Amino acid sequence: MAKPYFLMGLAALSLGLAATDLTTAQAATWHSGTPKALRHTWFHNGKGDNKAYMTYSKTKSTGNLFGFDTASKHYYRLPGYGLKKLKYQALGHGVYRLSGIQYSPKGSRVQFEGQRLTYKVKLRRQTVHFYKGYANYGRKATFPVMKTPAIFNH
Repeated sequence: MAKPYFLMGLAALSLGLAATDLTTAQAATWHSGTPKALRHTWFHNGKGDNKAYMTYSKTKSTGNLFGFDTASKHYYRLPGYGLKKLKYQALGHGVYRLSGIQYSPKGSRVQFEGQRLTYKVKLRRQTVHFYKGYANYGRKATFPVMKTPAIFNH
């Protein structure tokens, strides 16, 4: 007569353990800031004028396209916008979900200013793959870069 109670107890215990494993596997922890390996300036080396940059610090991201100076034949960074108060989830295999509040440079306003935006990236040693937008960014620019002209520095 003790066998049925033992089997029912074992079944209840295994069911309880299975349920707790499901809940912990589904919820990845949010960390404040950015992953240390992502903190760098990354460049999108597109064709023609399709060039961009993205810089990550500990708590924010800044990025935009490059402008072209016809006199020197060099590219320069346009004033950046991005996300502040960043937090991230590590999803495994170098994939991260980043989330932050969008901000814009002084004197302009971006479409989603003040809203929380979330996106995913895959980080490799020398590249960052964005799942939306400009796909791949590398650690080095393959085009000539100069300092931003004084006209843009307020």
